[in-house]
Amino acid sequence: MDWVQVTFQTVLDIQKICDILGLDIIHFGFESSGKFGYKSQKSFGHIHIMYDHRTVPGYHVMMTGQGCREFETTSTKDWKQFVQDAFAADGTFSRWDAAIDDIAVEDEKPYFTVTQLYRKVKEGAVTSMFKRGKKVEGFEIEDGSSTGETLYFGREQSDVQIRIYEKDHERANAGKEIEGNIVAWNRFEMQCRRDRAQAMAIYLLNSEGDYCKTLAGIIRNYINFRVKQPGMLSNKSMWPLCKWWDDFLGDVEKLKLTMQAPDRTIERTKGWLDKQVAPALGMMFYAYGSDMNLIVDFLNDGLDRMTPEQIRLADEYRETMEQIAADREWDKLAEMNAYLNKTVREASFEQRKIAYRDMVDDFSEDKN
Repeated sequence: MDWVQVTFQTVLDIQKICDILGLDIIHFGFESSGKFGYKSQKSFGHIHIMYDHRTVPGYHVMMTGQGCREFETTSTKDWKQFVQDAFAADGTFSRWDAAIDDIAVEDEKPYFTVTQLYRKVKEGAVTSMFKRGKKVEGFEIEDGSSTGETLYFGREQSDVQIRIYEKDHERANAGKEIEGNIVAWNRFEMQCRRDRAQAMAIYLLNSEGDYCKTLAGIIRNYINFRVKQPGMLSNKSMWPLCKWWDDFLGDVEKLKLTMQAPDRTIERTKGWLDKQVAPALGMMFYAYGSDMNLIVDFLNDGLDRMTPEQIRLADEYRETMEQIAADREWDKLAEMNAYLNKTVREASFEQRKIAYRDMVDDFSEDKN
């Protein structure tokens, strides 16, 4: 996690914001100015809570890259619990950046170099959701030595942008120390804004803690580096993936950042049950001698007393989550179908080559 921004327009108490973050309000110091139209903010390191906007009620939370590290080391919550509680409080994520690092130490090689990726771009051996990108390289004026390369896919202000850069060069240029055994450090960073940030948060909420695998699946949906096939120029999606790219992402399915967020009433209710009801339910369960029938009776009674609106919300939530799962399965089937078609074509090509060789052999025998 490399940058997070979320707005709470219905929360009017800064203590509630601190509770969502899992941080103690006493750690936050007052600052007289904010950003994004907010007049004031309280900050704890690189975690900022902004408020007193000119037109928008509520609070805006921003965690920079360092702020994300500070959240991980000081908060009482993990990322999944934070996202769940943010949704329960009607939070709207407006930016979410996440990154995967490719770090090679002594006697190892990185999966790729930025120069290698750029060669693939120039070769036209890339399939991507993006239409345009750019390459930026810094250099020392004194001797012309490179201070690092960065590839950009997509525009900076678009809903999604991917940046790939040499993190070791960046740290060295900033005067930061690099561990002695690191020989290469490349960073693959995805910046998500607006609806795409919301979708990223939903995936992380349902990722079972494997955030890196989730991000790898999203990256696989947006960009892939391939081995050029001169005989198949019309359909680059059928070109095989570069082995080093496949190894870097691992065995992950494509994940799309285009789904709609499920109704937050379900998440709010889940958060309320966890905080307010679960302790009382546990007390009753324990007092009645761990009798599961008591719990089952509560559930059956609750199902019978559900209102039409509660049934509608539950159905819509289930349908949304099932659609997300179905999209993943559809992508798997599409990839499998593409693989089978490719296999059939290759087999057909091999058969044609055998037939051609037989024809040449027959012609040679006739000539002799």
